[in-house]
Amino acid sequence: MKRRMLGFTLVELSVILLALGMILPGAVIFWQLAERHRVAGVQMDVQQQSRDALVGFLHSNYRLPCPAVDTTGVESCMDGGTLRQVGYLPWRTLDLPRPEAGALRYGVYRDPSGAAIANAPADRDLAVARDRMNPLRVRTPNPTPKNYVDDNTTNDAFFTGYHNTPNSNAPPIPEVQSSLTSVLGMTQSGDDVAPLNSLCDASGNPPCPLGVQRAVNLIDVCLALNTASNALIAPAGRLATWAGGTRRTAAFVLAAPGLLDADGDGRAFDGANATASDADPTFAAPQQAVTNHYDDIVLAASHTELFTELHCGAALSAIVHGHFNAATGAFVMERAMYDYRDQLYIALVMARADVVSAAAGIAAAAAQSLDAAKEMVSAVADTTLSAGARSFQIALAAVGIGLAVASDAAAIAAQVDAVQSLDQAQQVYDDFAARTTAMTNLSQSVNVNALTADAIDH
Repeated sequence: MKRRMLGFTLVELSVILLALGMILPGAVIFWQLAERHRVAGVQMDVQQQSRDALVGFLHSNYRLPCPAVDTTGVESCMDGGTLRQVGYLPWRTLDLPRPEAGALRYGVYRDPSGAAIANAPADRDLAVARDRMNPLRVRTPNPTPKNYVDDNTTNDAFFTGYHNTPNSNAPPIPEVQSSLTSVLGMTQSGDDVAPLNSLCDASGNPPCPLGVQRAVNLIDVCLALNTASNALIAPAGRLATWAGGTRRTAAFVLAAPGLLDADGDGRAFDGANATASDADPTFAAPQQAVTNHYDDIVLAASHTELFTELHCGAALSAIVHGHFNAATGAFVMERAMYDYRDQLYIALVMARADVVSAAAGIAAAAAQSLDAAKEMVSAVADTTLSAGARSFQIALAAVGIGLAVASDAAAIAAQVDAVQSLDQAQQVYDDFAARTTAMTNLSQSVNVNALTADAIDH
């Protein structure tokens, strides 16, 4: 009996191998897509947590961290004598409990200005905490001006009780120091050598000086973001991402390597993400599509995006413009009121002169009365000696006496009017002088409130 052969025939094996050959590539592609999707999800989650950590660090430290040299995750701000702009995410510096975040490439916008205080407003180095927002500071008089010196030193007893010349402690004339270009004169301390205190404290006087560490807050970050956002096309050597062949500025960039070395150059990152450096800190576009040669994921935050997220618009509008416009307006009004007070004092001096002139008029009228009386005596004598032939002189002398009496009355009335005018001028001066003192107090209060707004942030 013939034994039957068991197993697959060559035809059957060929069919099976053909089926496997058709299924396996699809399975590999499906696995690759699934794994790429899984890895992308993990990396995007790490990127989002990293972004949140970066914004939190910005809130706490008023700067962004510098890149790390490697995946150990400790920031390093200098590479020899060069500013470090590109490296790895400093996850340890951020206190981010995701060691896998250390695999992310990280870039931060750095564009410093000079070290002088006058150069601070133009500083755009987001990795440095600096007092950039040095607003217009109004110089207020210290001590508070007095409107007069009431020492009654006049030698004329008539003027005892009237106030004398205003003292010289008046509001300062506006001036700008060359070393502090954003300061209108000096502020509050009254010391031209050291016009500002050494600490920044909302309860200080003034609350916030220039150029000290405690003067730094989110307002200074907002100013840097605002000035850096002016350049839509990134300056050479500054952080950027590609967008249609154009380098667009970015505040910071996070790049994840994707699943594979898609471009096959032996590096995890592809394209511009692999070549970005301190000399050319340019990353790929965040929206760049995944292809056979590129599978990185880029997350970038622009200056405008952070500016909006930190609510910088309203804060800068109020603190940089509104508050200090009010302070400057109060300063100008104070100066104008003191100038008008001085004009009132001139009117007061003229009223005093009118009183003196009226007194002189009374004396002159009295002299005229005596002269008229003398003429009457002379006219009576002449009439007697001439047996009445010169009696008309008596009538003329009588008219002279009448005119002299009228002059006396007019001089007395003029003096009364002058004294009343002096009293009124003194009253107006005193009333307005009190208002100038109140304006000084208001000007100082507005200025302190404006500086406090800078000191306590938003």
